[in-house]
Amino acid sequence: MLLYRRILPILIAATLLAAASATARAAAFTKETGSVEIAGYQESVDIYRPAAGPSAGVAIIAHGFTRSRIRHRDLGQALAEAGVTAVIPDLPNVVDLWGNGDAIVELTQKLEAGTFEALPAERSHVVLIGTSAGGLATVLAAAKMPGLAGWIGLDPVDRTGTGSDAAAQLTAPAIVLLGGASGCNLFGSGRTIARALQHLLRTTSLKDASHCDFEDHTTNLCRVLCGGSSREMQLRIRDETVRAALELLRMAPNTTAGVPEPGNALVREPGEPTEVTEMPEVPEPAD
Repeated sequence: MLLYRRILPILIAATLLAAASATARAAAFTKETGSVEIAGYQESVDIYRPAAGPSAGVAIIAHGFTRSRIRHRDLGQALAEAGVTAVIPDLPNVVDLWGNGDAIVELTQKLEAGTFEALPAERSHVVLIGTSAGGLATVLAAAKMPGLAGWIGLDPVDRTGTGSDAAAQLTAPAIVLLGGASGCNLFGSGRTIARALQHLLRTTSLKDASHCDFEDHTTNLCRVLCGGSSREMQLRIRDETVRAALELLRMAPNTTAGVPEPGNALVREPGEPTEVTEMPEVPEPAD
């Protein structure tokens, strides 16, 4: 009984601290779910906004093959907490990735036209981010829209070479993150996209990252098909993606004065790309 009396205040304090932390995190961003017509389909879209202060810009995030917007909710939250509005739609096509590229173009045009209330509409303050097949769809879209702030490919795939062709036409600066080669990323096919980019700032190779680490959270089915993932690696990729988005927005013409500093991200003028190879410890497979 005496031990219980001693431990009880500690448990109460820990509970209150956890609740305060959760409240502070929730207050850092707001989330709303709406509906938008893109490519002839009515699709759900999640919008994560900074809770305070002006938005530094907009990041449109495209999910991978057979996935949904839910797979990037943590990235959306992290971007909003860093001051960037994240727009994450469900893409309309499973097989037609080129159609998904057209859908992203249309979504960007709707942003420019003011379809979404209180979002920055200037294309120069829009970054496209795509994972896996979403990486292909976004580079296809970005090639059709000069004036974007940039493109970020998260282990993108390119089965037919159309991604490389589009990358060669992309005029915006780009950053690419790559995982270890596997069947799920077509054995590192994203590297061909990176090599074709005219304004590649850097490629970061995370050789111990599985294809599943580029979505957050992932699923057990992905781990079975594409290799084990770790929470540590997912967080590293998420943080690097946020830094990359802030970096691209700071480089944009007529950039918003309130764009936060991108932490440890490398900020440079477009020029020769940098190859950054990270060799982290081998992560333990998640449950």
